[in-house]
Amino acid sequence: MKRLLIVVSLLCVVVMGCAGANVAANFRQPKLDGGDVQSRCEVCDMRDAKELKQLFEKYDGWHVFYISEFTTQHIVGTNGVVCFERLKK
Repeated sequence: MKRLLIVVSLLCVVVMGCAGANVAANFRQPKLDGGDVQSRCEVCDMRDAKELKQLFEKYDGWHVFYISEFTTQHIVGTNGVVCFERLKK
């Protein structure tokens, strides 16, 4: 789990480049424990309601356990990362 968060954090740094960023993160503890848990993270445009709707439809039945939003001088608006988890089927 810690590795996943490190990867997500590094992804945010790579996407932002060298510009200073305003980062707002909301982390919630994963509900699921054990080796049979799948997790997926997706980068998304928090300004695009259609994209967000498609993302949440794609992961219907999954639990959201991490959301991070960030803005930089290079990006107009807010981008983000959303992480989902579920038990393997």
